[in-house]
Amino acid sequence: MRFRQSAVLVVAAATGIVTVPAVSAAGAVPTVLFVNKTAGCSDTGSGTEATPFCSISAAAAVVLPGQTVQVAMGDDEYEESVHVTHSGTAEQPITFVGRPGNAPDASQPWVRSASGTESAFVLDGVHDVVVRGFQLVAGSDVEGGTPAVQVTDSQRVSVDGTTFQGLGGVAVTGTSDHVTVSRNYFKTSGGVRLGAGVRDSLITTNEFFGTQSTAVSTLDAPNTAVTNNTIAFSCGESVKIDGASTGALVENNLITAGYTPADVYTNCEAQPIGRGETEISVSAASATGSKVDYNSVHPWSDANAYTWAGTSYRTAAAFAAAQPGQAANDIDVDFTCQTAGCGGMPPYYRAAVAHPALADSADPDAPGVGTDLRGLTYADNPGATNGPKGGVRDRGAFEATGQREVELSVTGTSSPGTRGTTPFTVTATVTPKSDWPIQQADYAVDFGDGSAPVHSTSPTVSHTYLTAGTFYPTVVITDRNGGRAFGAGTVIRTAATELAANPEITVTPSLYATIVPNASTPWSFTSEEIDFGDGTHQSQTYPQGTYYHQYMVPGDYQLTLTHRDDSGKVLVTKRTVHALSPRDAAALQPGKRVQLLARSANDWLSDAGANYDKGVWGPFLPVPTTGAAFATKDVTAMASTATSDQYLRAFALAGGKVYSADRNLGPAAGGVAQGQWLPWKEVTGANGAGSLSGITQIATASTGNRIHVLALAGGRVYEASGDRASGTWSKWGDITAALGFPANTTSVSAAFIGNVLHVAMLGSDGHIRVGDGDYNRGRWSGGDMTAAIGFAWPNDLMHPTQVAVGATPDGKLHIFTMALGKLLESGGDYVAGRWSPWADVTAATGLSTPNHTLAVAPNGMTLRVFAMDAYGNISEVDGDYAAGRWSKSAYVNTPTGAGILSGTTVITAAGL
Repeated sequence: MRFRQSAVLVVAAATGIVTVPAVSAAGAVPTVLFVNKTAGCSDTGSGTEATPFCSISAAAAVVLPGQTVQVAMGDDEYEESVHVTHSGTAEQPITFVGRPGNAPDASQPWVRSASGTESAFVLDGVHDVVVRGFQLVAGSDVEGGTPAVQVTDSQRVSVDGTTFQGLGGVAVTGTSDHVTVSRNYFKTSGGVRLGAGVRDSLITTNEFFGTQSTAVSTLDAPNTAVTNNTIAFSCGESVKIDGASTGALVENNLITAGYTPADVYTNCEAQPIGRGETEISVSAASATGSKVDYNSVHPWSDANAYTWAGTSYRTAAAFAAAQPGQAANDIDVDFTCQTAGCGGMPPYYRAAVAHPALADSADPDAPGVGTDLRGLTYADNPGATNGPKGGVRDRGAFEATGQREVELSVTGTSSPGTRGTTPFTVTATVTPKSDWPIQQADYAVDFGDGSAPVHSTSPTVSHTYLTAGTFYPTVVITDRNGGRAFGAGTVIRTAATELAANPEITVTPSLYATIVPNASTPWSFTSEEIDFGDGTHQSQTYPQGTYYHQYMVPGDYQLTLTHRDDSGKVLVTKRTVHALSPRDAAALQPGKRVQLLARSANDWLSDAGANYDKGVWGPFLPVPTTGAAFATKDVTAMASTATSDQYLRAFALAGGKVYSADRNLGPAAGGVAQGQWLPWKEVTGANGAGSLSGITQIATASTGNRIHVLALAGGRVYEASGDRASGTWSKWGDITAALGFPANTTSVSAAFIGNVLHVAMLGSDGHIRVGDGDYNRGRWSGGDMTAAIGFAWPNDLMHPTQVAVGATPDGKLHIFTMALGKLLESGGDYVAGRWSPWADVTAATGLSTPNHTLAVAPNGMTLRVFAMDAYGNISEVDGDYAAGRWSKSAYVNTPTGAGILSGTTVITAAGL
């Protein structure tokens, strides 16, 4: 009997990868059909790389002789049962291939039937077809169930380089002949079954690990060759030649039965009938012309190695003695992990190193595919004695070349990484791991892009990828004795485009910036960082798309975007952000000016300025928090005043403490630009006015550059004064005690006339009392203003909610209050010594009601009154005391005014 390899197997054995013959139709028929279950695929297309098929079945329906169906990993498993109905020819086979090469790993595409009960591949009535490089999960091959691969009535079919998971194996039935099952991994799956009528099959160079059935079985299948397989811990026999399977050849196999760890072998070791009582079994009707030799068989300790024609033999010696010509060169090597110390899933490719008796001792004439399971050719082990026929082939599925591992590292030359933009130059570094002190004669690196392999005597070579695509570099190394080893490198991906960004930036007059990075990459982003240029930045793994940022101070900022992708590229993009507010700048120019401060729902303190001579409102801009020892969301009250040196003095009450910050409203001086804010400082600190417990409201007034702050705490009003230039403060003084007023104040406001500080205090009894601090005479005086002019509200039913005051240059103090939903005003003439009756400002101005919060800002003889309702809407009415009239009410927080500011809860205003 002589087994011959088919033409397709000769090609595969020589290269370890798929070689596709040329198509003679002048290039009209593509040599490759692509399948990739990912976005953009179509089962109605032509299977190009740009528009691949979504399913393998779609390609199988149209594939022609000489074509290869290249199946990518895709985004998911291929849930289908692929029925192959087209045939190739001996010269131009049809090939279905997953991962190129013969080293199954996690990059092989998974195929399983949707139902889980059908075969993954069904080949029925076809010839010259190769299935290679998949991970198959389908069927149940135990007790004759559905296999993962079913071959029926087919010729010259090869199942190669595939991993079998689950319970399904390979079943060959009908009148099939010359079927080859080679270089596959059967991992606790079914085995290979050859049925009646099958002939001339080759089962070679596979690893069977813990199969759930007999690893290889035949029934009435003559001329079967089972060679160079590694079979460990199978349920049932390792090789069973049954029925009338004459002319069988069982050679060069490495077989072990027993294995202790329960996590690997639990389903059949408990019962001898399930585990198989012999490892190689040849039935009486199959004995004619059959041969068993050159194997290593290690049986169970209480079972047999061989059964021949119904008689069992414990050892090879006993078998050979009883059956001359059989097992003459068989040995018994226990290559389990207990003896080899390999642990876990055993690396059987090291068996011939750990056990020298297995090395170079196989029959070199036994049929095979020309390589071991990993695609390595046979090598002469310098430390082993060659076998009886002088061959160098090892027993089992793995050839020990002396090179334990071959590592191929491929990375970009200019920047490390496996992804890049064409032209992409890479450096390949080959690292042999050899047990033999033999010099390497050739490093042949195939970069996978169709270019010829690069041969070198150096382990480092370079290559430039010129086209976009996905490439699988491989290497074949050859030592000076002819020993060869194969290795695969990291997948290289190239694209015609590269990492890029073209940011779009818009900034509103309120300094609110919108940044769209417009970043793109042909790969995957690994990070995006944005530095806004003002000390703040953000970073995330994936691009955000749009960023929003509030600049606190007008000016030019350098925006820096940093993008990284998984090709290793880093792109830094810089742009200048012009965060300017022309209306705010106009509002700061000389003229009648007002500064309106607010705390809004976004938990910012905001400031808007108006210039009435120029007729412009600047937008609300954030007040910088530099130096602030408080959270702006905790601010419950504010106060403000302007000093003669054109500085705005802003005060905030937060957490029971008072803080102040200054803004230059005048021209740049002393290193402080116009519009610039100075850092916040605490007024209630030890270096200021000192602590004061229970503060609920604050007010302020100024004369010259001297500022007076009033704090309402426990129904009493306290006062402290400070100088802006020197930064010094007096300690708190109790005005309520000095005046003898009751400690029932609920609201306070103040204004200067000359050097006299006038403090209006609203009591819980509805009375408004005014205290006058004469700093020329150094004394306080005061009285009950409402007792002098009466109430504009029923004292016993409705009390005012707030008091606010403003002074005009003619020596008059104007008191405003909200009562009965109306804004009321009374003027105190300190020259004439009288108060005017209450006047209804709401009626005179059309001010909407009800309003809850007041703020007054003086501009010479005009007092500008700001009233805020419960919804945060701010209205303004102006009292021109020189002309004797009030303006109509108008909203301030409009797009053409100070801008929309939602959820405002606190306001204060200052004029100059």
